[in-house]
Amino acid sequence: MKNFLFLGLFFILYGCVTEQKKTNPNDFLTKEEQAKFKFSIVRYYDDLAPKATHETKFDTIFDSYYKKKSNASDLLFYYFDNEKKTAYFAITKIAPSLQVKKVATVGSVTYNDTKAIETYEEKFRTWKMPVAELQQKTAMLFSKFIEGEDLSEYYTINSKGAFIIEFPDEVTQYDVKSRKWVTK
Repeated sequence: MKNFLFLGLFFILYGCVTEQKKTNPNDFLTKEEQAKFKFSIVRYYDDLAPKATHETKFDTIFDSYYKKKSNASDLLFYYFDNEKKTAYFAITKIAPSLQVKKVATVGSVTYNDTKAIETYEEKFRTWKMPVAELQQKTAMLFSKFIEGEDLSEYYTINSKGAFIIEFPDEVTQYDVKSRKWVTK
C-alpha cells in the first residue's frame, strides 16, 4: 500500500513540474546552419557597415563586413517553435568596454518558403555585462521570453538598480515594420 501511495505522489509531483525547453543551438542547428542563421539576421542586430544606410545595408558590397560581424557574434540560445514556425534567438556580441563585456539581443524570426525573412522582431537588448553574468541572466530571460512571460520587471525603470534590459525603455522601442530600434 505504501508503494502505491508513494508512486501516486511521485506521478502527481512529476506532473506538476513543467518541462524545460531545450535552448541549446546545437540541439536544433549544425554549426554551418548556425553560421547561416546568424548571417541571415546580422544586418538587423549589429551596427550598419561603414557607408551603409538602412536602405543599402543588404547590398552585396557589404557582405564581407557582415560576414565578419556574424562570425564574431555568438548564438547563445535558440529555440524553434514548430507550431508557430518561429525561431527564437539570443545572440551576443562584444560591447565597447575597458574589460571584456558583451550584450545580448533576443528576438524572433520567421522565414517564408523561399527562406527569406518574413518577420523579424527584437524583443529586448541587455545592458553590457561580463560574459558569465550575461549568460546567466540571458538564460533566465530567454526562458521567460519563449514561455510568453512578461519581462517588464527587468526593464531598467523597474529593475531597482539590477540593470538587465537596456531596451526597450521609456524612450527607445523596437519598430517591427522598420526592423530597428527607434527613439520617440
